[in-house]
Amino acid sequence: MRSIQDCCREGIRNVDELKEALQLAMQLEFATIPPYLCAQWSVRVDPDRVEGLLHHIVGQEMNHLALAGNLLTSIGGRPQIARADFLPCYPLAELPGGISQDLPIDLRPLTFDQVQVFMQIEQPGFPTAALGHESDHASIGDFYEAIIRAFEVLKPEFVPAPNQVPVAFSTPIDSVASAVSAVTRIMLEGEGSRCSPGQPTPDGMSLAHYYLFKEIYRQRRLVQTAQGWQFDGPRIQFPAVYDFKAGDCESAGNQRFRKTLTQLLKELDRCWRNGDDLNVATMFQLRAVGRDLIRNGLKPAFEWSE
Repeated sequence: MRSIQDCCREGIRNVDELKEALQLAMQLEFATIPPYLCAQWSVRVDPDRVEGLLHHIVGQEMNHLALAGNLLTSIGGRPQIARADFLPCYPLAELPGGISQDLPIDLRPLTFDQVQVFMQIEQPGFPTAALGHESDHASIGDFYEAIIRAFEVLKPEFVPAPNQVPVAFSTPIDSVASAVSAVTRIMLEGEGSRCSPGQPTPDGMSLAHYYLFKEIYRQRRLVQTAQGWQFDGPRIQFPAVYDFKAGDCESAGNQRFRKTLTQLLKELDRCWRNGDDLNVATMFQLRAVGRDLIRNGLKPAFEWSE
């Protein structure tokens, strides 16, 4: 599989490479979910509803995973997620596709250091009000722009009525225009646009993830002032959290967690393969088991279970 740097530098040259890029996009989106979930589940005392912000971000990342899979099935591909090698092995020195990270990505409680890691993941690849410089390396946004160009140039054939995972506020992906719209949504909700944070995300209610994380880090809401966008809004109190450490992956709690995670991936796989309905109950079960582990001081094992 080609790296993200190669996709951005050389372009996505044919439909097979586009399918590979969309599978990589699924791995990329999933890799962010376990660290964000562990931070969310660790929140213990939360005066200013930081847990709600994290829940919002995780929900959007799950939607991005589903949209990438839907894009893949729309052009005749088949997502490959019900397998052990789909799951990242934390800590990560780079995101799937070779996006290197100065700060390693691991499964930890919500701390100021961990929020810095999250900002690094979502860092825009262009100058912004909250960043101030442009990256020299391909970013997640650059990768999605390469995917958009591939849809526009290659004009792949779209499969009639492909199996899709339902995503709120999305439309069927059956044309280049609808595919571009889906990819653009992923970009805007993650790193934002070159107009962000002045341009809201597609739901019209929130900032892109980078800015939401920076609000938590700065403990101030980002607001528009006479001097531009500034972290001068209402204060956000950083929550108290449960600490947890790596535990026995074969403990009863982690065995249950691994089996539930594996079941969830298999059920998602069947949605794209067979057209099965999404079983939301498994997601709630994973959350309940993960929270119990963290409240008992143990790190959830995001690992495959045979």
